[in-house]
Amino acid sequence: QRLADLHDERERLDAAIEEMIAAMAALPPEQRSAGDWGPNGASIRKYLELTERQAAVETEIIDLGRAIVETDEPASSVH
Repeated sequence: QRLADLHDERERLDAAIEEMIAAMAALPPEQRSAGDWGPNGASIRKYLELTERQAAVETEIIDLGRAIVETDEPASSVH
């Protein structure tokens, strides 16, 4: 269940990040480094928050996947 929840969260994060990128791309170039998208702007802070969470979710998905594989693998037998 946790893995499914993480995949759902990753999809939501991906969509939110894509929306933010599209919104920024719609701005004139000179506005992309000012205001909400400037160094301390609300949009850039939200974008960074989303991408940091995205990376954390991806790491957790990988770790859970490895744990599942390790649990499912039979123990090595000595001949």
